[in-house]
Amino acid sequence: MKSLSFFFNQKTQFASYAMKINIIALFILLFHFNAYAQQYDIPFKKGEKLEYKIHYGPIAAGLASFEVKTFQDQFKFIATGKSTGVFSLFFKVKDRYESIVDKNSLHPNQFYRDVKEGGYEKIENVFFNYKLKQAETTRDTIPLPENTQDLLSIFYYLRAQDFDTLKVTDSIAVEVYLDDNFMNSQLYYLGNDTIKTKFGWVAATKWAPELETGRVFEEDNGMNLWITDDKNQIPLKIQAKILVGSIKMDLIKYSGLKEPLKFIKKN
Repeated sequence: MKSLSFFFNQKTQFASYAMKINIIALFILLFHFNAYAQQYDIPFKKGEKLEYKIHYGPIAAGLASFEVKTFQDQFKFIATGKSTGVFSLFFKVKDRYESIVDKNSLHPNQFYRDVKEGGYEKIENVFFNYKLKQAETTRDTIPLPENTQDLLSIFYYLRAQDFDTLKVTDSIAVEVYLDDNFMNSQLYYLGNDTIKTKFGWVAATKWAPELETGRVFEEDNGMNLWITDDKNQIPLKIQAKILVGSIKMDLIKYSGLKEPLKFIKKN
């Protein structure tokens, strides 16, 4: 029993790492669209709430939620993530992210995160000083790249883009600032799709980021993302093949949308 527990614990730690990457990918994998996309009317409002269920293979591994509030005439985005069920017995996760952004540009002014994942804990506060072009973090003062987004604001910045000019197989350069480093990759637009959700069939656009293989992901394009093909542009589903099993994340609840969610066929 002890050896079985150890084996399961190793798998859950690996799954938690992959799950974390999966959630981060949701925030960042569509960054830097300047060459293809133009910002349009902001597709969300105060009071919007989204909730996702995360599975590691057949195991219900966690929940993630996103909420839009306001703070001193700015948007305040809040995201939380937690492990659930059997997964939580072996590897407990409790994360909270907050981002305060300008209502017009959607550029972040402050970012906060408090993460607890197994034995790992981290609290971070970042202030974005655009006049001095620097990010003032808990640890240091860092040069601020142009058009910077944080891990949470990117989720909403993405949704305020217009992708109508993209053609199937177009690739977009991705460059994201994270923990004093830049992440570089390519994102591929795979065209229109229709997916089944717990609410019904929904028209979507499908995307695939280029990934680093041999560490967590099984293939270069081992992750797919589906976004509603409407004015809300809500992420509906993420699915990723990893070295041990698979991870998926599905929308299970929504409320306070700016526009009604459009269905091809309701359940």
